[in-house]
Amino acid sequence: MSTDPSYALQALIAHLEQHLAVVSQSRGSADAAIDAAFGSLADAFEDYEDALYEQYSELLPFTIPSDDQ
Repeated sequence: MSTDPSYALQALIAHLEQHLAVVSQSRGSADAAIDAAFGSLADAFEDYEDALYEQYSELLPFTIPSDDQ
């Protein structure tokens, strides 16, 4: 089952907006809400990239940093 890239893009935009809201209200780098928002944003990015690749065989010019780096 594939996701429509337009739907995935709208979800990504919503997660970007949510991330901004959390970061702008942060209580510091140890704020667990920032980690949660980052994780949700990363998942939405990957969903969009998967949908884009599945529909158009295109990738985005970004990578998600991992703890391994």
